Amino acid sequence: MSRRDEDGFEIRPAAPQGRHQRFVSQVMREASKASGRSLNRPASRAGASLGRGQVAARVAGKAFDRKARRVVIKARLVNLRKAGSRSTITHLRYIEREGVGPDGEPGKAYGPTTDDADMGAFDERVRDDRHQFRFIVSTQDAVQIEDLKHFTRDLMTRVEADLGTQLDWVAVDHWDTDNPHTHIVLRGRQADGHDLVIAREYIGTGMRQRASELATEWLGPRTELEILQSQQREVQRPGWTALDRSLQRLAKDGQVTLRQLHEQCRDPRYRNLLVGRLQYLEGMGLTTTVVGRGWQMQPSLEKALKSVGMAKDIVRTKSRELEV
Repeated sequence: MSRRDEDGFEIRPAAPQGRHQRFVSQVMREASKASGRSLNRPASRAGASLGRGQVAARVAGKAFDRKARRVVIKARLVNLRKAGSRSTITHLRYIEREGVGPDGEPGKAYGPTTDDADMGAFDERVRDDRHQFRFIVSTQDAVQIEDLKHFTRDLMTRVEADLGTQLDWVAVDHWDTDNPHTHIVLRGRQADGHDLVIAREYIGTGMRQRASELATEWLGPRTELEILQSQQREVQRPGWTALDRSLQRLAKDGQVTLRQLHEQCRDPRYRNLLVGRLQYLEGMGLTTTVVGRGWQMQPSLEKALKSVGMAKDIVRTKSRELEV
């Protein structure tokens, strides 16, 4: 049951106080106001068959096990014609803002071959582009990576190989959270000038698996202690976690019974973590106890938890802006 899953930043806010169901409803309303189009949602059948990277998405990570390093990639597709002519430069200035460097200095943009990317020149190149991709790459153990620039370049080289075209991108490393992460802005153009269309399944899973492969090569497989500590942190994390996915797989008609837990989860430590997660979700109003049997999960559980995680990112960003 403790199979590998890569989701969630390393955030550990306190549990919400007061009426939990009302809290979840408020968070979902706020998260729905977020602009842009997320590409991390599961692919529809129609969308999954379009774009580059389909084969790579199916092949990447096949040799993985639960000890692979965890990486989160959040992706957003921006329609530049709707966003406006200053959308790119505004975003670039934002990710280079004061306070995101290792010692609180401004961020510094870099590219495939330079440590000092010309943001103005990049903005000029994208003026006629139809769209662009904006990624946030967060490796769980990024503090152990000595050179994030090198890591990002290696990752984008693998992405180029998967997509079969040279890519034009700039990136900025951020050190203003508990775990360093990287913002990448990728042009929506192929090397031949045509629009770059990436398969949704590659953005949703393939690219993350490539990053996880790379992180595992750089840092080595996770130890059993690291895995256990990561799972323990997820018990009270107010967002969508690997524990929730395990519960989702266990559930039959949305119900997780004590019998299912004992029969399908042989590891008593992991079983206890799942029970603790169910109890935490009950406090949020997302599960209810079925006397003598187990728990009934709300149909909206996944959507609610993902909205909570998104809202936490929004609130954190707004808080930093108010401090400036």
